[in-house]
Amino acid sequence: MTVVSAFPTAHATPLGPAMLHPTDFSPGGACALMHAVALALKTHARLSLLHIRDADDAGPTRNGLAPVADLLVRWGRLRPDERFVDMQPRLGFSAACLDVPARSVTEGVIEHFASHPVELAVLTTHAHSGLSYWFAGSVSRRALRQADTMILFLREGQRGFVDAQSGAIRLARVLIPIDGRIPAAGAIARARALFEALGAPIEMRLLHVGDAAPPDCPKEIALTLAHGPVAEAILDAAWRWRADLIVMPTAGKRGLLAAFRNSVSARVLDDARWPVLSVPAS
Repeated sequence: MTVVSAFPTAHATPLGPAMLHPTDFSPGGACALMHAVALALKTHARLSLLHIRDADDAGPTRNGLAPVADLLVRWGRLRPDERFVDMQPRLGFSAACLDVPARSVTEGVIEHFASHPVELAVLTTHAHSGLSYWFAGSVSRRALRQADTMILFLREGQRGFVDAQSGAIRLARVLIPIDGRIPAAGAIARARALFEALGAPIEMRLLHVGDAAPPDCPKEIALTLAHGPVAEAILDAAWRWRADLIVMPTAGKRGLLAAFRNSVSARVLDDARWPVLSVPAS
């Protein structure tokens, strides 16, 4: 099966791929918001901020695009006296804030995925964050099951790969664990399209915990074999190789949820030293 990514090449027309970032605008989500804006800026994306507010609030309590404008001013892409909504054509990406009360977040997310296909979502993970229910309850089970979406997970307090002061994306080394049971070629193709859209050379390395390479292992990417407990082997390889990102291929739409419940993927996510990009294989 051939996988065609919505991500453009470096010379593609602006406003191509659709991105989603659910946020409650808490300080703990600042890193994920920064990555969502930097990636949208670099890939000419259409970024939707899903603002989750208290169900008792009568309506939006703030300009949802103000945090986006603040980042662009800090990065020197927008002057303080300029309005972001006026500068979107010049900047080459768009952003909109969708306000959803907490009591209907499940329905809101399902509706958004159904009517607005998303190529990449950027989410915050932390046991005590305001968005922890994304992974614990019916929202993840019902909403994420609808999406054939790459998801970038960033832990609260994590530095990630975007420079906070300049907005520069510092992503040079990507580790991709493969296990031979999930066809990884489609996931690798989707991840590669994203990396090519960033316009910088990125070195990818495959990791397999076992004695021999899986039969469908891509030959053009260097492979490292490891032994021992799988999660520990992945984290050790990421540390030794100084990886900037770990890419976890998943088995299609339902694979993301299974991967998150799986002890290996959960352990990798919980480590918090590296951002994790989940990529469906189909």
